[in-house]
Order: sequence, then structure tokens, then C-alpha cells
Amino acid sequence: MAREQSRREFLAHATGAAAGSILGAGLAAGQHVAGDANPAGSTTRPAKILNFNPRMGYRTLGRTGIRISEIGLGGHSSGDLENRRKVLERAAELGINYLDTNIVEECELYGKALQGRRDHWHIGFASWPEKLTPDGEKDLSVDGMIRQIENRLRNYNTETLDLWRPVGATWGPGQNRPDTLWEVSPRVLDMVVTVYDRVHKQGKVRWLGISAHNAKVFRRVLTDYPQFSVVLFPCLFLSRELRGDELIDLAARKNVGVIGIKPFGAGMVFGMRPSSEVSGQSDPRAYAVLKKILQSPISCVIPGVQTPDQLDINVKASYERGSALSPREREWLAGYEEAFYRHMVPQYRWLTDWVHA
Repeated sequence: MAREQSRREFLAHATGAAAGSILGAGLAAGQHVAGDANPAGSTTRPAKILNFNPRMGYRTLGRTGIRISEIGLGGHSSGDLENRRKVLERAAELGINYLDTNIVEECELYGKALQGRRDHWHIGFASWPEKLTPDGEKDLSVDGMIRQIENRLRNYNTETLDLWRPVGATWGPGQNRPDTLWEVSPRVLDMVVTVYDRVHKQGKVRWLGISAHNAKVFRRVLTDYPQFSVVLFPCLFLSRELRGDELIDLAARKNVGVIGIKPFGAGMVFGMRPSSEVSGQSDPRAYAVLKKILQSPISCVIPGVQTPDQLDINVKASYERGSALSPREREWLAGYEEAFYRHMVPQYRWLTDWVHA
């Protein structure tokens, strides 16, 4: 079994990694370069691609320089430990190499399920405010954020994690409205950068990302904070001229990687209520949704997965990346769009803002 890279090794190679970032400058988010997507018919394992499968497409994650699978693995699920072990094993076989976890319980579960195979995955993780004040404001502090990062390291039994994305730093009034005037406080973003600078120098976190539901967060980050290497925001297959497209363009100019979240509209494209987003149901046509999203130059899309067979469906979007959407697939997408609006619930109405965001 490959030995996990230690924090000491990470620090020792920091200079080389920085050089790689410079060499990667100017590449669009998710843009294919020599060796990014596998040449047709090639069975040679390119260097530095984890869980390599010749059928999977891999894209460069912005200035990080790493190549991640076009289809990743989102953290939300209702599965138990044995279920997560089976999902991770099948995902690795299919060529998926990016795992993104959100809430604390997900980190704990996946940490146990990895069973010493942490070095086979690029791992992104979120952190949330430790508590809210009585008036609902975030109680954030440098020490509190660092404490959460160290807890996640313990969850994964590792010295280094790849991508920290502090969700808590963007949570507040207006966070679910891309068109509002609400913006995350510069004070909070400055605090996040301070935390990242400290944990990065200690070898605990490689890169800084951010996820949010409000487009103004990303505009501020991409415009004013070069420390951020990755952004995660909703990418919907039915998006048209969306603010996401403009954000993708801005991210490309800044050489920042883009990861798409909620590709299935919180499950509503399948006619499910959001609480059932990753239920055991499987739709064999679902890959068409991801195939449409991958036509945009994002780095990766991360659907939540409940069962291994859902993984087999999802990866078809990448495996068939060389073919255009067929008339039949377009018909499926039209049906998904109708279902998305028909099953919309109030708490997720903000997702519609990302259609023309």
C-alpha cells in the first residue's frame, strides 16, 4: 500500500509545488491540456493522477496543478459505514479521485471508511461556525477555525488535507440569494486567510477554497483574494447565460478551479423532495444531467451518492465525453427541467436564481 505523504514531506516539497503552480498559470478552470483528459485508446497511467482509469476524464483544478476526475464524490448520504466503504471502493475502481465532505458527521464517517487509503484521494472538507450568537450572527474566531481543521485531520487520521472550504464564513442573512446586496464581511474573509496562512505553513492544509450559495461571495473572493485556489458553487444543467458562466470566466482569468455542487437540484430533477436527494433510488438516465454540465469548463462536478450503482451511472457522463448530447438525452433533460420546477420547495427556491444567475 502506498504510504501517505507526511506533513514533513509536504513542507519539504512546497517549493516544487509552488513552481508547478507557476507553470500552470494561465490555464482556464478545467481547461484540458496535454495529459489532462486521457488520449483515446491510451492505457498508460499518467503521472500524479490518483485512482487512474483510462475511461475517466481528468481536468486541472486551477492553480493547484492537480488533476481530478471530472466526476467527483459528494459527501451527503444516509449510508452507514459499510455502505461508504463500498461506495469508496467502487468510486476508486471507476477512476474517481476527488472526495468532498461537508458536515462533521460526514468527515467522521468517511475517515473511518477510507481504512488507511487516504493517500488515494484528493479530499476537500468544509467547516462551520462553532455556534451562533442569540441574534443569529456567526461566532467566528481564528482559534475556533483552526480547532475545527485539526478535528478534521483527526477524523481522517492524517497530517494533511487538500482543500479547506470554510462554509461557516459565508453563512448568514442573504446567503441563499445570489441577487441580493448581501456580501460576506471582508473581516471574516481576512480572518479565513489568516487561518489558512497559518495552517498551510504548518503543512495541515494544501489549498484554500470557498463554497457558498451567493454569487457575490465569489465575486469578492475572485476579485480581492488571490489566496483562494478553488470555488464551489451550484452548477445546474439547465443554466443559461448564468452568473455561474460569468463566474467561471472570472475564475479562469484568475486560474482558480471550479467545482460544481447540487447538479441534480437537490434531487428535484428526479421528482424527489430535497430530503431524498441521495436516497437509494437510481435513475439510469441521470448521467445526461452531468454530461450537459461537463460541457462547461469547470474542473469537476460532485453529486451526492447513496449506492455504488449510482456511481456507475454518474461516470458515464465522463466516459462518453467525446459524444454530443443525443436527441434522446435532450428529451430526458427537458423532462428533468419540468420536474425541477414542478417539485420545487420553498427552502430551495434560491436554486432557481442560478438558472439565470
